[in-house]
Amino acid sequence: MPRLAIIADDLTGANDTGVQFAKYGLRTYVVLDALQNPILPEEADVVVFDTDSRASTASQAFDKVAVVAEVLRNKQVPMVYKKVDSTLRGNLGSEIDAVLDVLDYECAAVVPAFPAIGRITAGGYHLLNQIPLACSEIARDPKAPVTDSRLVEVLKQQSKYAVGHIGLQEIITGSDAVCQAIGQAISQGHRLIAFDATEQIHLVTIAQAIKECGKKIVMVGSAGLAEVLPQIYNMPACNENSEVKVQGKPALIVSGSVSSVTASQVNAFVKQPNTQLVEVNGQELLNHSAKEIKRCIDAAAIALRQGRHVAVVSSNRADAVAESRQAGEVLGMNSIEVSDHIARHLGLIAADLVRVGVEGLFLTGGDTAVSVCRALGTSSMRVQGEVAPGIPFGYLHTGPFAGLKVVTKAGAFGHEEVIMQSLDVMLNQQGVNL
Repeated sequence: MPRLAIIADDLTGANDTGVQFAKYGLRTYVVLDALQNPILPEEADVVVFDTDSRASTASQAFDKVAVVAEVLRNKQVPMVYKKVDSTLRGNLGSEIDAVLDVLDYECAAVVPAFPAIGRITAGGYHLLNQIPLACSEIARDPKAPVTDSRLVEVLKQQSKYAVGHIGLQEIITGSDAVCQAIGQAISQGHRLIAFDATEQIHLVTIAQAIKECGKKIVMVGSAGLAEVLPQIYNMPACNENSEVKVQGKPALIVSGSVSSVTASQVNAFVKQPNTQLVEVNGQELLNHSAKEIKRCIDAAAIALRQGRHVAVVSSNRADAVAESRQAGEVLGMNSIEVSDHIARHLGLIAADLVRVGVEGLFLTGGDTAVSVCRALGTSSMRVQGEVAPGIPFGYLHTGPFAGLKVVTKAGAFGHEEVIMQSLDVMLNQQGVNL
């Protein structure tokens, strides 16, 4: 029986949270399509469920999380962690409500900060690289824009429960002060409590206070808060031998992210020798899917057979994105449907290219990552470690390509050289005995 279950709303978030436990040696599995496949691998220490609910309506997201929470209640999993996006995208309030409604928790401690990658909360305001969310590119996210930088207000708009706030003053004072503040918030009827945090040590203080305060509290946060839990809760690692498997094949990069951060990472990648860029034309993919898919597969397959690493990307140029949306409108599709269409077909392209022969996959953008995994016929992944904070690697656990190495990254963070760094890790990491 797993000692911890995590409920995440997209695949990259599921992986970057799961890796916080895998890097301590805990056997960590990520389950895709959690509603149809709510499995609990017997050998797992930690299981992460991807509800794929970030772009769902609030009511749909509530229902999806409630289904998984019901499974966890029936299986009596001792500890649950609700993963939310570190930039507040998605249905935070309704998904937290579902956990509180199904599971026996007094309240939820909401700590989305991830200081290691520039996400902090100060005075109730949530910042991305020192910029309030509403002024950042997250406000223009095509599927889940965030237009209010105030964490408490975002939660109030989305949750049916009263929301409290614990600021930096109590957190800096220490865990005893935080315990007292938690008790006071609960006595005032707050079922969601939002926390400030600007440094890693603040996450440690908050987690320690939650553990010690004597209340039954579900922790809600990004990978940042998750990272401190193995030590705070003394989760012992398993001992598992592995063997080296380095086959020397090229890697495949698949990107559906429209983030400028990802664009700079792809640009840095294609400047390296032995690489090839294949840019998918979104407008053509909408109007002439079969033709555009064939063009991309043919170009990428030639490069892979020549031993070059290949990046298949959907263009994030403003004019190309606008053209795709306009083409979608002509077909009666909204921006979310256009995005889903592109992500789904990126998955189909990737699946064909994996059959050509690759050492591993680098997937960026949550929708793209899950589309690729579905096209490859996998229902779960195992997370092994991380390339950099928030960027996990592991392998496909089920399906015809079980054992294929995978690195996943959310769109809007990571340093410029992260793709090449990921390839170094992927091509030289230790494999596992399946």
